Amino acid sequence: MATAHNELCPELIVEIFTRLPTQSLLRFRSVSKSICGMIGSPDFIRLHAVRSPKKFTVIHRVNYKAEGITKSMYTINSAGEGQLSYIGTTPIEYPFGHVNIVGSCNGILCVYEIDKRIIHLWKPSIRRKATVLFPPVWTPGLALGFGFDPSIDDYKILWTVRGGEVSFVYTMKTHTWREIASHADMDRLSVVKSPMMCLFNGALHWAVKRDSRRSGGCYVMTFDLSSEVFSTIELPEPSWETDTVTVIKGCLAVVSSSSKDVDASSRIWVRNTDAAWSLAFKLDMRDPRLS
Repeated sequence: MATAHNELCPELIVEIFTRLPTQSLLRFRSVSKSICGMIGSPDFIRLHAVRSPKKFTVIHRVNYKAEGITKSMYTINSAGEGQLSYIGTTPIEYPFGHVNIVGSCNGILCVYEIDKRIIHLWKPSIRRKATVLFPPVWTPGLALGFGFDPSIDDYKILWTVRGGEVSFVYTMKTHTWREIASHADMDRLSVVKSPMMCLFNGALHWAVKRDSRRSGGCYVMTFDLSSEVFSTIELPEPSWETDTVTVIKGCLAVVSSSSKDVDASSRIWVRNTDAAWSLAFKLDMRDPRLS
C-alpha cells in the first residue's frame, strides 16, 4: 500500500477514496498521517457525502433494566430501507451525554452542551468529532445554526444571542468567532420555536414567534451562509403555532398546528419555486384514532 501511495498523485487518491465505503475509510486512516488527515478534512468529508448513498442517523435510547441505566446508541441507515431498529445491526455508543441537536450538513452532525458551553461537530460515519467553545462574551442564545459556505469553501456556526442584539459567526478554517449584524426584525421577547434549524439552498431557517404584543405571529427567520444576511419569510397562517421547518421533495416546508376547538388540526405547508405556499397535508387532531 505504501508503494501505491507514493506512485499515485494526490488528486487520484482523493478520487478513489471518496468512492470507498465508510468501513474501508476507517481502516485506511492508520495507513499514514497524510491519508488520515485527508480523510478527516472538510473537503474530503463533503465530497464523500455527495458520492455516498444517501444515509441518515437514528439515535436509540436503550434501557438496560438489569443494570438500571439508559444508554444512547446510534445506527447509520440507508435511505428507504425502513430498518430503524438497532436489533440485528451493530450499534455504536453515542459519544455524548445530554446534548441538544442543532442540525446536520454533509453528514456532519452539530450538537451542543449548554451547561458546558461547548459545540460538537460529529461525523458518525468515520467516528470523528471536533469541539468548539461558545463565543468568549457569553450571553444566553436565541438561535444556533451550522452549515457550509461554498463561497469560501468552509463550514460556519451561527450564534444569535437572546433578544437578537448581536450575532456571532465561527469559521472552521480560522477557528475564530466574529461579530456580525443581527436580525433587524428580532425583538427581546421573540422565541425560536424550531427544535432544530433547517438548512436549505445555502441558508439556515428557523420558525420564530414574535412578541405577543406585536402583530404578525410566527414567521421563518433565515440566514444566508455566504452573504451573512438575515431575512424573513412570512407564513400562510402566522397566528398558528409553527415549530418545524423542513424540506419536502426539494421545497421548503413548515408544520403548523391550531389548538382552537373549531379547527384543531395540524397542517403541512410547502413553499413552491414561485415563493407561494400551498397546503400539502391536513390532519384533524380531533380524530379519535389519534388518541
